[in-house]
Parts: sequence; C-alpha cells; structure tokens
Amino acid sequence: MKKKPLQDFEHFDLWKVELPDLADFTRFVLRIYYEHHLQIPAPIEEVETCIKEDEYRYERTHFYAVKTKSGEIFGAVNASLWDGKNKLTIEQEYNLDIKQFLKTRGLNPPQIWHTGRFAIDRKIINQNQTLRVMQGFYFKLLLTCAFSHVCTNPENVMIAECDEKLQKALVALGIYSEELSKGNFVLGSMALPILNTGAGLQSFFEKHKHLLGYV
Repeated sequence: MKKKPLQDFEHFDLWKVELPDLADFTRFVLRIYYEHHLQIPAPIEEVETCIKEDEYRYERTHFYAVKTKSGEIFGAVNASLWDGKNKLTIEQEYNLDIKQFLKTRGLNPPQIWHTGRFAIDRKIINQNQTLRVMQGFYFKLLLTCAFSHVCTNPENVMIAECDEKLQKALVALGIYSEELSKGNFVLGSMALPILNTGAGLQSFFEKHKHLLGYV
C-alpha cells in the first residue's frame, strides 16, 4: 500500500514520520542544526546517538515532517510524551529538576510533553519561490502539529529548548512561555529552556488547528 501524507497541500505535503523513515528525519535535523549554526557537517557519532535516541522513544513520540512534492524534507518537529522515569536531556543540560519545578508552581500535569527537533531547511526554501512565500504557513503548521498533543488537556505541560530567535518568533505569534533558567550556548547560539501549558497554547492551537485537517 502506498504511503499517504497527513495533509496533501498544493505545493508540499505534511507527513507523520514512521519508524523506517526515522533515521532520515533525524539526519535531516542534525544536518540543519550544524549547517545553520556552525557551517560544518554534523559529527557522525552525534548523528548516530540521536538516531538511537529517537528510535528508543519512537513509541511515545510523534514525528512530523513537511516535504516537497518530490519527497525532500524541508521542515521537521516532534512531540514526545515524557515517561517521568528517565531524566530529560534538557534537565541535564540546564541542571533542572522538572518535577520539583512543577511542584513549586503547584502544577500536577496529567502529561508532560517535550517538543523538539524543530528544523527548517532554508536552502530548499530559498530555491523555491512558492515555499519562500509560504514560510509563515508551514512554520505555524509544524507548531500546530506539536501543540496538538499538549492541548488535549489544559493542564498538560510542554517543555522545550529553543534559541532566542525562535523564542522571539513565538512571542510574535502570541505564545508566551516561562523561561526555566538562564540560557546556554548550543551550536553557537543562545538557547533557552521554556515551559508552557495546554491552556497557554490553546489560543494559538484553536486559531490554527484547521491547518491539520485531521483534528
């Protein structure tokens, strides 16, 4: 049976990434991170480590990609449901204890989601006038994919790490998140750990959920 996208748009498609295609998804994300920030290829060892990490959490993670009509990925994001047992990478990188932090805020979320692997290939976009014009559309589409899982309950919590530029873009869209600690330089740019809730993301999600079609 031929695979079908979640959404078939006129100039590109939205895909839910399945396990056989997951390694390509992860390679794409790491390539974009390193090319964009450091202008060097991603280290093979790190790529392989991230592939294993994504494969390990595949069963509780939703991976999304936007692809050209020829099947080339140019955007990615994921949302991963935290099992509450294994320490999150973001906790290690920023010396955080998410559970304790939530406790101090009086929060007891039914689910905690980690959103990540957000990447956009500017080269592909810049070579395609239509994609270049539609940047705001698929930017919002990818965010809506990730937020759709957090917004199933207003008390759910989303944890994410984003650079300052992305954080400003989120604020411009009316998405106001709490910064969990001071930022760290990651791949040459300042990155911040942030927290939001289903209630905090609901307004954006309600405004854009029609983009998904399947909600």
